[in-house]
Amino acid sequence: MTITQRLDSVGRATLIIGVFSLLAKISGLLRDAILAHQFGTSTLVDAYTAAFRIPDFIFNLLILGTVSVAFIPIFSEVLMKDREHAFRFASGVLNITFVAMAALALVAFLFIDPLIRLIAPGFDVETYELTKTFSRIFLITPVLFAVSSVVSSILNTYKRFTLMAVAPLLYNFGIIGGIVFFYPIFGPNGIAFGVVLGALLHLLVQIPSLFVLKFRYSLTIHLDRHFFDFWKLYWPRIFSMGTGQVTFLIATFFGSFLASGSLSAFYYANNLQAMFLSIFAISAALAVFPTLSDLYNKRDDHGFKDVLAKTAIQIMFFVVPISVLMLVERAQIVRLIYGAGQGTNFDFEATKLVSLTLGLFVISLFAQGLSPLFMRAFYARHNTATPVIIGLITIALNVAVTYFLVMRFGVPGMALAFSLTSIIQLLMLVAELHHKIGNIHDDYLIINALKVGISSVIAGLTTYVGLYLIAPWVDMNTYVGVLVQAVGAGIIGVTTYVGVGLMISLEEAKHLLTSIRTMVAKVTGAAHENQGSDF
Repeated sequence: MTITQRLDSVGRATLIIGVFSLLAKISGLLRDAILAHQFGTSTLVDAYTAAFRIPDFIFNLLILGTVSVAFIPIFSEVLMKDREHAFRFASGVLNITFVAMAALALVAFLFIDPLIRLIAPGFDVETYELTKTFSRIFLITPVLFAVSSVVSSILNTYKRFTLMAVAPLLYNFGIIGGIVFFYPIFGPNGIAFGVVLGALLHLLVQIPSLFVLKFRYSLTIHLDRHFFDFWKLYWPRIFSMGTGQVTFLIATFFGSFLASGSLSAFYYANNLQAMFLSIFAISAALAVFPTLSDLYNKRDDHGFKDVLAKTAIQIMFFVVPISVLMLVERAQIVRLIYGAGQGTNFDFEATKLVSLTLGLFVISLFAQGLSPLFMRAFYARHNTATPVIIGLITIALNVAVTYFLVMRFGVPGMALAFSLTSIIQLLMLVAELHHKIGNIHDDYLIINALKVGISSVIAGLTTYVGLYLIAPWVDMNTYVGVLVQAVGAGIIGVTTYVGVGLMISLEEAKHLLTSIRTMVAKVTGAAHENQGSDF
Protein backbone atom coordinates (compact mmCIF):
# COMPACT_ATOMS: atom_id res chain seq x y z
CA MET A 1 0.00 0.00 0.00
CA THR A 2 1.40 3.41 -1.00
CA ILE A 3 1.64 6.42 1.32
CA THR A 4 -1.18 8.09 -0.62
CA GLN A 5 -3.39 5.04 -0.16
CA ARG A 6 -2.55 4.94 3.54
CA LEU A 7 -3.45 8.60 3.93
CA ASP A 8 -6.70 8.02 2.05
CA SER A 9 -7.45 5.12 4.42
CA VAL A 10 -6.65 7.31 7.43
CA GLY A 11 -8.83 10.04 5.93
CA ARG A 12 -11.80 7.69 5.56
CA ALA A 13 -11.33 6.39 9.10
CA THR A 14 -11.02 9.95 10.41
CA LEU A 15 -14.22 10.87 8.56
CA ILE A 16 -16.15 7.96 10.10
CA ILE A 17 -14.88 8.68 13.59
CA GLY A 18 -15.29 12.42 13.05
CA VAL A 19 -18.92 12.20 11.88
CA PHE A 20 -19.99 10.06 14.81
CA SER A 21 -17.86 12.14 17.16
CA LEU A 22 -19.76 15.17 15.89
CA LEU A 23 -23.07 13.45 16.59
CA ALA A 24 -21.81 12.35 20.01
CA LYS A 25 -20.64 15.86 20.82
CA ILE A 26 -23.93 17.37 19.64
CA SER A 27 -25.73 14.96 21.96
CA GLY A 28 -23.21 15.95 24.65
CA LEU A 29 -24.08 19.62 24.12
CA LEU A 30 -27.75 18.70 24.35
CA ARG A 31 -26.99 16.85 27.58
CA ASP A 32 -25.16 19.85 29.03
CA ALA A 33 -27.80 22.28 27.75
CA ILE A 34 -30.51 20.31 29.55
CA LEU A 35 -28.36 20.17 32.68
CA ALA A 36 -27.67 23.93 32.52
CA HIS A 37 -31.33 24.77 31.85
CA GLN A 38 -32.54 22.74 34.83
CA PHE A 39 -29.76 23.38 37.34
CA GLY A 40 -27.54 26.24 36.04
CA THR A 41 -24.25 26.68 37.90
CA SER A 42 -25.41 25.13 41.16
CA THR A 43 -24.42 22.91 44.05
CA LEU A 44 -25.94 19.88 42.30
CA VAL A 45 -23.84 20.41 39.14
CA ASP A 46 -20.73 21.05 41.27
CA ALA A 47 -21.33 17.70 42.98
CA TYR A 48 -22.14 15.98 39.67
CA THR A 49 -18.88 17.30 38.18
CA ALA A 50 -16.73 16.39 41.19
CA ALA A 51 -18.29 12.92 41.46
CA PHE A 52 -16.82 11.96 38.08
CA ARG A 53 -13.28 12.63 39.24
CA ILE A 54 -12.58 9.35 41.09
CA PRO A 55 -14.30 6.94 38.62
CA ASP A 56 -12.83 8.86 35.69
CA PHE A 57 -9.38 8.90 37.28
CA ILE A 58 -9.47 5.11 37.73
CA PHE A 59 -10.70 4.44 34.20
CA ASN A 60 -8.81 7.11 32.27
CA LEU A 61 -5.54 6.47 34.09
CA LEU A 62 -5.59 2.68 33.86
CA ILE A 63 -7.67 2.00 30.74
CA LEU A 64 -8.50 4.88 28.39
CA GLY A 65 -5.65 5.32 25.93
CA THR A 66 -3.45 3.20 28.18
CA VAL A 67 -4.81 -0.19 27.13
CA SER A 68 -5.39 0.79 23.50
CA VAL A 69 -1.93 2.30 23.03
CA ALA A 70 -0.22 -0.77 24.52
CA PHE A 71 -2.68 -3.28 23.04
CA ILE A 72 -2.96 -2.24 19.38
CA PRO A 73 0.75 -2.52 18.37
CA ILE A 74 1.10 -5.96 20.01
CA PHE A 75 -2.27 -7.29 18.83
CA SER A 76 -1.55 -6.03 15.31
CA GLU A 77 1.83 -7.77 15.30
CA VAL A 78 0.43 -11.10 16.55
CA LEU A 79 -2.58 -10.90 14.23
CA MET A 80 -0.32 -10.78 11.17
CA LYS A 81 1.19 -14.14 12.21
CA ASP A 82 -1.51 -16.14 14.01
CA ARG A 83 -5.19 -15.14 14.31
CA GLU A 84 -6.06 -17.66 17.04
CA HIS A 85 -3.04 -16.66 19.09
CA ALA A 86 -4.09 -13.02 18.74
CA PHE A 87 -7.57 -13.86 20.07
CA ARG A 88 -6.08 -15.65 23.08
CA PHE A 89 -3.89 -12.63 23.76
CA ALA A 90 -6.91 -10.29 23.51
CA SER A 91 -8.97 -12.52 25.84
CA GLY A 92 -6.19 -12.48 28.42
CA VAL A 93 -6.02 -8.68 28.38
CA LEU A 94 -9.82 -8.47 28.58
CA ASN A 95 -9.98 -10.84 31.57
CA ILE A 96 -7.27 -9.24 33.65
CA THR A 97 -8.58 -5.75 32.83
CA PHE A 98 -12.08 -6.64 34.02
CA VAL A 99 -10.89 -8.24 37.28
CA ALA A 100 -8.48 -5.41 38.10
CA MET A 101 -11.02 -2.69 37.39
CA ALA A 102 -13.75 -4.40 39.42
CA ALA A 103 -11.36 -4.75 42.38
CA LEU A 104 -10.30 -1.09 42.20
CA ALA A 105 -13.90 0.09 41.93
CA LEU A 106 -14.78 -1.93 45.05
CA VAL A 107 -11.87 -0.45 47.01
CA ALA A 108 -12.84 3.07 45.93
CA PHE A 109 -16.45 2.39 46.94
CA LEU A 110 -15.38 1.34 50.44
CA PHE A 111 -13.06 4.34 50.89
CA ILE A 112 -15.15 6.94 49.09
CA ASP A 113 -15.51 9.16 52.17
CA PRO A 114 -11.80 10.02 52.63
CA LEU A 115 -11.28 10.13 48.85
CA ILE A 116 -13.91 12.86 48.40
CA ARG A 117 -12.46 14.81 51.33
CA LEU A 118 -9.06 14.56 49.64
CA ILE A 119 -10.07 15.82 46.18
CA ALA A 120 -12.67 18.42 47.29
CA PRO A 121 -11.79 19.57 50.82
CA GLY A 122 -13.52 22.93 50.38
CA PHE A 123 -17.05 21.59 49.80
CA ASP A 124 -19.79 22.33 52.32
CA VAL A 125 -21.70 19.44 53.92
CA GLU A 126 -24.54 19.39 51.36
CA THR A 127 -22.23 19.35 48.33
CA TYR A 128 -19.95 16.79 49.96
CA GLU A 129 -22.78 14.33 50.72
CA LEU A 130 -24.22 14.64 47.23
CA THR A 131 -20.78 14.13 45.67
CA LYS A 132 -20.25 11.02 47.77
CA THR A 133 -23.60 9.50 46.73
CA PHE A 134 -23.01 10.24 43.04
CA SER A 135 -19.48 8.82 43.17
CA ARG A 136 -20.62 5.49 44.60
CA ILE A 137 -23.12 5.03 41.78
CA PHE A 138 -20.64 6.21 39.13
CA LEU A 139 -18.08 3.59 40.23
CA ILE A 140 -19.99 0.97 38.23
CA THR A 141 -19.04 2.76 35.01
CA PRO A 142 -15.25 2.18 34.96
CA VAL A 143 -15.84 -1.58 35.02
CA LEU A 144 -18.18 -1.35 32.02
CA PHE A 145 -15.88 1.07 30.20
CA ALA A 146 -12.86 -1.19 30.84
CA VAL A 147 -14.43 -4.05 28.90
CA SER A 148 -15.71 -1.65 26.26
CA SER A 149 -12.23 -0.17 25.78
CA VAL A 150 -10.62 -3.54 25.04
CA VAL A 151 -13.41 -4.33 22.57
CA SER A 152 -12.85 -0.93 20.92
CA SER A 153 -9.12 -1.66 20.62
CA ILE A 154 -9.84 -4.94 18.84
CA LEU A 155 -12.20 -3.18 16.43
CA ASN A 156 -9.67 -0.36 15.96
CA THR A 157 -6.97 -2.85 14.91
CA TYR A 158 -9.34 -4.32 12.33
CA LYS A 159 -10.15 -0.74 11.26
CA ARG A 160 -13.83 -1.31 12.14
CA PHE A 161 -14.57 2.19 13.40
CA THR A 162 -18.33 2.61 12.98
CA LEU A 163 -19.83 0.96 16.09
CA MET A 164 -16.81 2.04 18.13
CA ALA A 165 -17.62 5.63 17.14
CA VAL A 166 -21.37 5.18 17.82
CA ALA A 167 -20.74 4.12 21.44
CA PRO A 168 -20.18 7.65 22.90
CA LEU A 169 -23.42 8.79 21.26
CA LEU A 170 -25.39 6.17 23.18
CA TYR A 171 -23.53 7.06 26.38
CA ASN A 172 -24.87 10.60 26.15
CA PHE A 173 -28.38 9.35 25.40
CA GLY A 174 -28.23 7.38 28.64
CA ILE A 175 -27.30 10.49 30.64
CA ILE A 176 -30.00 12.55 28.93
CA GLY A 177 -32.48 9.84 29.86
CA GLY A 178 -31.33 10.11 33.46
CA ILE A 179 -31.86 13.89 33.55
CA VAL A 180 -35.19 13.92 31.71
CA PHE A 181 -36.86 10.69 32.88
CA PHE A 182 -35.08 9.33 35.98
CA TYR A 183 -34.57 12.62 37.88
CA PRO A 184 -38.33 13.31 38.29
CA ILE A 185 -38.73 9.77 39.72
CA PHE A 186 -35.56 9.20 41.78
CA GLY A 187 -34.39 12.76 42.42
CA PRO A 188 -30.65 13.55 42.03
CA ASN A 189 -29.79 9.83 42.05
CA GLY A 190 -31.74 9.49 38.81
CA ILE A 191 -29.06 11.51 37.01
CA ALA A 192 -26.43 9.06 38.28
CA PHE A 193 -28.52 6.08 37.12
CA GLY A 194 -28.56 7.63 33.65
CA VAL A 195 -24.75 7.72 33.63
CA VAL A 196 -24.63 3.98 34.40
CA LEU A 197 -27.20 3.26 31.67
CA GLY A 198 -25.08 5.20 29.17
CA ALA A 199 -21.96 3.22 30.08
CA LEU A 200 -23.84 -0.06 29.60
CA LEU A 201 -25.08 1.03 26.16
CA HIS A 202 -21.50 2.08 25.29
CA LEU A 203 -20.40 -1.54 25.72
CA LEU A 204 -23.40 -3.39 24.29
CA VAL A 205 -23.45 -1.56 20.94
CA GLN A 206 -19.94 -2.82 20.08
CA ILE A 207 -20.50 -6.52 20.83
CA PRO A 208 -22.12 -7.39 17.44
CA SER A 209 -18.90 -6.46 15.62
CA LEU A 210 -17.01 -9.13 17.56
CA PHE A 211 -19.43 -11.73 16.23
CA VAL A 212 -18.91 -10.43 12.68
CA LEU A 213 -15.14 -10.80 13.14
CA LYS A 214 -15.72 -14.31 14.58
CA PHE A 215 -13.76 -13.36 17.65
CA ARG A 216 -13.22 -16.34 19.95
CA TYR A 217 -13.26 -15.40 23.61
CA SER A 218 -11.49 -17.66 26.13
CA LEU A 219 -11.66 -17.47 29.91
CA THR A 220 -7.88 -17.64 30.27
CA ILE A 221 -4.80 -15.46 30.63
CA HIS A 222 -2.13 -16.59 28.16
CA LEU A 223 1.22 -15.69 29.76
CA ASP A 224 3.50 -15.55 26.74
CA ARG A 225 6.07 -13.07 25.42
CA HIS A 226 3.43 -10.87 23.80
CA PHE A 227 1.46 -10.59 27.05
CA PHE A 228 4.56 -9.38 28.91
CA ASP A 229 5.44 -7.03 26.03
CA PHE A 230 1.97 -5.54 26.46
CA TRP A 231 2.57 -4.84 30.14
CA LYS A 232 5.97 -3.31 29.41
CA LEU A 233 4.21 -0.79 27.18
CA TYR A 234 1.23 -0.44 29.53
CA TRP A 235 2.79 0.59 32.83
CA PRO A 236 4.80 3.63 31.69
CA ARG A 237 1.75 4.85 29.76
CA ILE A 238 -0.15 5.17 33.05
CA PHE A 239 2.04 8.09 34.10
CA SER A 240 1.54 9.79 30.76
CA MET A 241 -2.26 9.43 30.93
CA GLY A 242 -2.11 10.72 34.49
CA THR A 243 -1.26 14.20 33.21
CA GLY A 244 -4.77 15.01 32.04
CA GLN A 245 -6.44 13.29 34.97
CA VAL A 246 -4.32 15.02 37.60
CA THR A 247 -5.09 18.30 35.83
CA PHE A 248 -8.81 17.84 36.49
CA LEU A 249 -8.18 16.62 40.04
CA ILE A 250 -6.20 19.82 40.62
CA ALA A 251 -9.07 21.87 39.20
CA THR A 252 -11.56 20.07 41.47
CA PHE A 253 -9.33 20.57 44.52
CA PHE A 254 -8.92 24.32 44.02
CA GLY A 255 -12.45 24.78 42.66
CA SER A 256 -13.97 23.32 45.83
CA PHE A 257 -12.72 26.38 47.75
CA LEU A 258 -14.33 28.83 45.32
CA ALA A 259 -17.94 30.05 45.28
CA SER A 260 -20.77 27.63 44.57
CA GLY A 261 -21.09 27.06 40.83
CA SER A 262 -17.38 27.53 40.07
CA LEU A 263 -16.79 23.88 39.17
CA SER A 264 -19.97 23.96 37.09
CA ALA A 265 -18.59 26.88 35.06
CA PHE A 266 -15.29 25.06 34.53
CA TYR A 267 -17.19 21.93 33.45
CA TYR A 268 -19.42 23.77 30.95
CA ALA A 269 -16.52 25.71 29.38
CA ASN A 270 -14.25 22.68 29.13
CA ASN A 271 -16.94 20.56 27.50
CA LEU A 272 -17.55 23.22 24.85
CA GLN A 273 -13.92 23.39 23.75
CA ALA A 274 -13.49 19.62 24.07
CA MET A 275 -16.29 19.08 21.55
CA PHE A 276 -14.27 20.38 18.61
CA LEU A 277 -11.07 18.89 19.97
CA SER A 278 -12.58 15.42 19.87
CA ILE A 279 -14.08 15.79 16.40
CA PHE A 280 -11.07 17.17 14.55
CA ALA A 281 -8.03 16.17 16.63
CA ILE A 282 -8.64 13.12 18.80
CA SER A 283 -10.43 11.33 15.96
CA ALA A 284 -7.44 11.91 13.65
CA ALA A 285 -4.96 10.73 16.30
CA LEU A 286 -7.02 7.58 16.92
CA ALA A 287 -7.38 6.84 13.21
CA VAL A 288 -3.70 7.36 12.35
CA PHE A 289 -2.26 5.35 15.26
CA PRO A 290 -2.61 1.87 13.66
CA THR A 291 -1.00 3.24 10.48
CA LEU A 292 1.92 4.73 12.41
CA SER A 293 2.36 1.42 14.24
CA ASP A 294 2.39 -0.51 10.95
CA LEU A 295 4.92 1.86 9.37
CA TYR A 296 7.24 1.61 12.37
CA ASN A 297 6.98 -2.20 12.45
CA LYS A 298 7.96 -2.20 8.74
CA ARG A 299 10.83 0.25 9.47
CA ASP A 300 9.44 2.76 6.97
CA ASP A 301 10.82 5.93 8.57
CA HIS A 302 10.06 8.18 5.61
CA GLY A 303 6.45 7.00 5.48
CA PHE A 304 6.16 7.42 9.26
CA LYS A 305 7.30 11.05 9.13
CA ASP A 306 5.17 11.78 6.07
CA VAL A 307 1.95 10.50 7.66
CA LEU A 308 2.77 12.25 10.95
CA ALA A 309 3.46 15.64 9.34
CA LYS A 310 0.44 15.57 7.05
CA THR A 311 -1.88 14.50 9.90
CA ALA A 312 -0.53 17.34 12.06
CA ILE A 313 -1.40 19.90 9.38
CA GLN A 314 -4.82 18.32 8.86
CA ILE A 315 -5.51 18.75 12.58
CA MET A 316 -4.29 22.35 12.56
CA PHE A 317 -6.33 23.19 9.46
CA PHE A 318 -9.53 22.59 11.42
CA VAL A 319 -8.56 23.27 15.04
CA VAL A 320 -6.80 26.64 14.68
CA PRO A 321 -9.61 28.51 12.87
CA ILE A 322 -12.20 26.93 15.17
CA SER A 323 -10.30 28.18 18.22
CA VAL A 324 -10.15 31.70 16.73
CA LEU A 325 -13.86 31.73 15.87
CA MET A 326 -14.75 30.39 19.34
CA LEU A 327 -12.64 33.09 20.95
CA VAL A 328 -14.40 35.83 18.96
CA GLU A 329 -17.93 34.40 19.39
CA ARG A 330 -17.56 32.90 22.88
CA ALA A 331 -20.36 34.95 24.48
CA GLN A 332 -22.83 34.10 21.72
CA ILE A 333 -21.92 30.39 21.84
CA VAL A 334 -22.40 30.13 25.60
CA ARG A 335 -25.67 32.06 25.54
CA LEU A 336 -27.10 29.97 22.68
CA ILE A 337 -26.19 26.59 24.15
CA TYR A 338 -26.54 27.07 27.90
CA GLY A 339 -28.68 30.17 28.35
CA ALA A 340 -31.55 29.39 25.98
CA GLY A 341 -35.18 28.72 26.83
CA GLN A 342 -37.84 30.11 29.12
CA GLY A 343 -37.26 29.62 32.83
CA THR A 344 -33.59 28.71 32.44
CA ASN A 345 -31.46 28.63 35.60
CA PHE A 346 -28.37 29.66 33.61
CA ASP A 347 -28.31 33.42 34.29
CA PHE A 348 -26.33 36.35 32.85
CA GLU A 349 -23.56 36.10 35.45
CA ALA A 350 -23.10 32.43 34.60
CA THR A 351 -22.90 33.35 30.91
CA LYS A 352 -20.15 35.90 31.56
CA LEU A 353 -18.12 33.52 33.73
CA VAL A 354 -18.35 30.57 31.34
CA SER A 355 -17.60 32.80 28.32
CA LEU A 356 -14.42 34.15 29.88
CA THR A 357 -13.33 30.67 30.96
CA LEU A 358 -14.01 29.31 27.46
CA GLY A 359 -11.92 32.05 25.87
CA LEU A 360 -8.94 31.14 28.03
CA PHE A 361 -9.37 27.44 27.22
CA VAL A 362 -9.42 27.83 23.44
CA ILE A 363 -6.11 29.70 23.18
CA SER A 364 -4.44 26.32 23.65
CA LEU A 365 -6.80 24.29 21.47
CA PHE A 366 -4.05 23.76 18.87
CA ALA A 367 -1.72 22.34 21.54
CA GLN A 368 -4.43 20.13 23.00
CA GLY A 369 -5.14 18.87 19.47
CA LEU A 370 -1.55 18.12 18.46
CA SER A 371 -0.29 16.59 21.73
CA PRO A 372 -2.29 13.32 21.39
CA LEU A 373 -0.89 12.88 17.87
CA PHE A 374 2.73 13.41 18.89
CA MET A 375 2.26 11.17 21.94
CA ARG A 376 1.04 8.42 19.63
CA ALA A 377 4.12 8.93 17.48
CA PHE A 378 6.17 7.87 20.51
CA TYR A 379 3.81 5.01 21.41
CA ALA A 380 3.83 3.64 17.85
CA ARG A 381 7.62 3.40 18.18
CA HIS A 382 7.21 1.48 21.47
CA ASN A 383 8.60 4.47 23.39
CA THR A 384 6.46 5.20 26.44
CA ALA A 385 9.22 6.59 28.67
CA THR A 386 9.50 9.98 26.95
CA PRO A 387 5.80 10.93 27.25
CA VAL A 388 5.93 9.77 30.89
CA ILE A 389 8.73 12.17 31.77
CA ILE A 390 7.07 15.02 29.89
CA GLY A 391 3.77 14.17 31.58
CA LEU A 392 5.30 14.36 35.06
CA ILE A 393 6.91 17.71 34.28
CA THR A 394 3.56 18.98 32.97
CA ILE A 395 1.77 17.88 36.16
CA ALA A 396 4.28 19.72 38.35
CA LEU A 397 3.97 22.86 36.24
CA ASN A 398 0.18 22.65 36.30
CA VAL A 399 0.04 22.48 40.10
CA ALA A 400 2.30 25.52 40.47
CA VAL A 401 0.65 27.63 37.77
CA THR A 402 -2.90 26.74 38.89
CA TYR A 403 -2.12 27.64 42.51
CA PHE A 404 -0.70 30.99 41.41
CA LEU A 405 -3.54 31.90 39.03
CA VAL A 406 -6.64 30.50 40.75
CA MET A 407 -6.05 32.54 43.89
CA ARG A 408 -6.02 35.71 41.78
CA PHE A 409 -8.54 35.01 39.03
CA GLY A 410 -10.75 32.15 40.25
CA VAL A 411 -12.19 29.78 37.63
CA PRO A 412 -10.72 31.68 34.63
CA GLY A 413 -7.32 31.26 36.30
CA MET A 414 -7.74 27.48 36.22
CA ALA A 415 -8.48 27.60 32.49
CA LEU A 416 -5.48 29.85 31.83
CA ALA A 417 -3.20 27.52 33.80
CA PHE A 418 -4.52 24.58 31.77
CA SER A 419 -3.77 26.39 28.50
CA LEU A 420 -0.27 27.49 29.45
CA THR A 421 0.79 24.02 30.55
CA SER A 422 -0.83 22.42 27.48
CA ILE A 423 1.30 24.61 25.19
CA ILE A 424 4.45 23.84 27.17
CA GLN A 425 3.67 20.11 26.98
CA LEU A 426 3.35 20.25 23.18
CA LEU A 427 6.65 22.13 22.83
CA MET A 428 8.42 19.49 24.92
CA LEU A 429 6.90 16.63 22.89
CA VAL A 430 7.91 18.17 19.56
CA ALA A 431 11.44 18.98 20.76
CA GLU A 432 11.99 15.47 22.09
CA LEU A 433 10.55 13.81 18.98
CA HIS A 434 13.00 15.87 16.91
CA HIS A 435 15.80 14.63 19.11
CA LYS A 436 14.69 11.00 18.64
CA ILE A 437 13.91 10.82 14.90
CA GLY A 438 15.32 14.03 13.41
CA ASN A 439 13.63 16.22 10.82
CA ILE A 440 9.85 15.64 10.54
CA HIS A 441 9.44 17.43 7.21
CA ASP A 442 10.02 20.69 9.11
CA ASP A 443 9.78 22.97 6.07
CA TYR A 444 6.39 21.50 5.16
CA LEU A 445 5.13 21.84 8.75
CA ILE A 446 6.33 25.41 9.29
CA ILE A 447 5.13 26.78 5.94
CA ASN A 448 1.67 25.21 6.19
CA ALA A 449 1.30 26.10 9.88
CA LEU A 450 2.01 29.74 8.98
CA LYS A 451 -0.57 29.60 6.19
CA VAL A 452 -3.15 28.19 8.62
CA GLY A 453 -2.29 30.88 11.17
CA ILE A 454 -2.50 33.77 8.69
CA SER A 455 -5.82 32.54 7.29
CA SER A 456 -7.23 32.06 10.80
CA VAL A 457 -6.25 35.53 12.04
CA ILE A 458 -7.83 37.21 9.01
CA ALA A 459 -10.94 35.04 9.45
CA GLY A 460 -11.12 36.06 13.11
CA LEU A 461 -10.96 39.75 12.23
CA THR A 462 -13.73 39.47 9.63
CA THR A 463 -15.85 37.48 12.09
CA TYR A 464 -15.40 40.21 14.71
CA VAL A 465 -16.43 42.88 12.20
CA GLY A 466 -19.37 40.70 11.12
CA LEU A 467 -20.71 40.54 14.69
CA TYR A 468 -20.88 44.33 14.91
CA LEU A 469 -22.31 44.77 11.43
CA ILE A 470 -25.13 42.28 12.05
CA ALA A 471 -26.01 43.35 15.63
CA PRO A 472 -28.02 46.52 14.71
CA TRP A 473 -30.22 44.51 12.34
CA VAL A 474 -31.40 41.88 14.84
CA ASP A 475 -32.97 41.85 18.30
CA MET A 476 -30.08 40.83 20.54
CA ASN A 477 -32.49 40.20 23.42
CA THR A 478 -33.92 37.15 21.66
CA TYR A 479 -32.52 33.69 20.97
CA VAL A 480 -33.16 34.06 17.22
CA GLY A 481 -31.36 37.40 17.13
CA VAL A 482 -28.23 36.04 18.81
CA LEU A 483 -28.37 32.94 16.58
CA VAL A 484 -28.57 35.02 13.39
CA GLN A 485 -25.69 37.20 14.56
CA ALA A 486 -23.46 34.24 15.50
CA VAL A 487 -24.22 32.16 12.39
CA GLY A 488 -23.95 35.14 10.04
CA ALA A 489 -20.60 36.25 11.43
CA GLY A 490 -19.42 32.64 11.51
CA ILE A 491 -20.24 32.16 7.82
CA ILE A 492 -18.27 35.31 7.02
CA GLY A 493 -15.32 33.99 9.02
CA VAL A 494 -15.36 30.48 7.52
CA THR A 495 -15.70 31.84 3.98
CA THR A 496 -12.80 34.20 4.60
CA TYR A 497 -10.67 31.38 6.02
CA VAL A 498 -11.17 29.10 3.03
CA GLY A 499 -10.83 31.99 0.58
CA VAL A 500 -7.55 33.23 2.05
CA GLY A 501 -6.31 29.64 2.25
CA LEU A 502 -6.94 29.18 -1.46
CA MET A 503 -5.24 32.50 -2.26
CA ILE A 504 -2.05 31.52 -0.42
CA SER A 505 -2.11 27.95 -1.79
CA LEU A 506 -2.98 26.13 1.43
CA GLU A 507 -3.19 22.51 0.28
CA GLU A 508 -5.88 21.50 2.78
CA ALA A 509 -8.15 24.34 1.61
CA LYS A 510 -7.91 23.00 -1.94
CA HIS A 511 -8.72 19.48 -0.73
CA LEU A 512 -11.71 20.79 1.23
CA LEU A 513 -13.08 22.66 -1.78
CA THR A 514 -12.60 19.59 -3.99
CA SER A 515 -14.39 17.40 -1.43
CA ILE A 516 -17.32 19.84 -1.23
CA ARG A 517 -17.61 19.94 -5.02
CA THR A 518 -17.52 16.13 -5.19
CA MET A 519 -20.23 15.83 -2.53
CA VAL A 520 -22.42 18.41 -4.27
CA ALA A 521 -21.97 16.61 -7.58
CA LYS A 522 -22.94 13.28 -6.02
CA VAL A 523 -26.01 14.74 -4.32
CA THR A 524 -27.05 16.55 -7.51
CA GLY A 525 -26.48 13.41 -9.57
CA ALA A 526 -28.51 11.30 -7.15
CA ALA A 527 -31.33 13.85 -7.26
CA HIS A 528 -31.40 13.76 -11.06
CA GLU A 529 -31.47 9.95 -11.04
CA ASN A 530 -34.38 9.95 -8.60
CA GLN A 531 -36.24 12.46 -10.76
CA GLY A 532 -35.65 10.32 -13.82
CA SER A 533 -36.92 7.19 -12.08
CA ASP A 534 -40.29 8.83 -11.45
CA PHE A 535 -41.17 8.94 -15.14
